[in-house]
Amino acid sequence: MEEFALIIFTICVQAAVGLILFTAIAKQLNKDGIFKTAVVAAAGLAIVGLLASFLHLGHPIAAINTLMGFATSWLSREIWFTSAFTGLTVLAALLIYFKPAAQKAINILIILAAAIGLIDVLVMASVYTSSSVAAWQSGSIVVEFYAAAISMGALLFLALSAKEDTGKMRKIVAIAVAAAFMIQAVAMIPYYNSLGGSTNLALQQSHAILSGMMPAMVLKWAAILVGAGLLFLPVKEKNKGVSLILGATALVMIGQIVGRYLFFAIKIMS
Repeated sequence: MEEFALIIFTICVQAAVGLILFTAIAKQLNKDGIFKTAVVAAAGLAIVGLLASFLHLGHPIAAINTLMGFATSWLSREIWFTSAFTGLTVLAALLIYFKPAAQKAINILIILAAAIGLIDVLVMASVYTSSSVAAWQSGSIVVEFYAAAISMGALLFLALSAKEDTGKMRKIVAIAVAAAFMIQAVAMIPYYNSLGGSTNLALQQSHAILSGMMPAMVLKWAAILVGAGLLFLPVKEKNKGVSLILGATALVMIGQIVGRYLFFAIKIMS
C-alpha cells in the first residue's frame, strides 16, 4: 500500500509539473492560447498526487510532525513544495474557469507553478537519494524523475490541447521527449547494470530483483522508445496526427509507470 501511494504521488505530481511547464511554454508562443483542459488536468493530477502523499504519511500526527521539519527534512520540503505547486496550479485553473479575462494573472500563476514544480521534482528526487536505500543513492535518480516529468507532461499537453492552436509545440514536444528518453536511458541503464558489480550486499539484492523482473524492464524502455518514435512519423491528416499523439502519450505513460514500479521494487535498505 505504501509503495502504491508513492507511485501515484510521484507519477501524478511529475506529470502535472511537466504538463504545466509545457503549458507555460505554449503560452509564450501563443499569447492568445487558453489551454484550459491542460491547466485543469494539471491541477487534478497535482491534487491526486498531494492526497496520495498524505496517505503515505499515514497518521495525522506524523503528517504534522513532517510538515514542521522544513529546515532539516527533504520529506518536509517535498510536501511544502508540492503543496505550493498544487495551490498555484489550482488557482490558475479556477481563474481560467471563473475569470478568463485575467490573462496576465493566469500567465503569471502558470509560470510560477512551473518554476516551483521544477524545484519540487529536484526535492522529490532528493528524498530518495538521501535515503538509506543503497540503490537510490545516485544522481541518476534525479535524471529519471526529470525525464519522467518532461516526457509525460509534454505528451499530455499535446493530447489535451489537440483542439487548440499549439503552433510549433508538436515539434518542441517531439524533441523534448526524444531528448528526455536518451538522457534517461544513458543515465539509468548503465547505473542499473552497475548494481550487480558492487560489493554492497543491498545493491546486489536490488540487482537480483531487477534481473528477475527483466520483462517489466524491457516493457518500460520499449514503451517509452516507441512512444517517442511515434511523434516523428509524418502526418498528412489531422485525425491521424491526434491518434498518434494519443498513442504516444499512452505508451510513454505506461513506460514511466512501469519504471516507477521497478524503482520502488528495488527498495533494499543498506
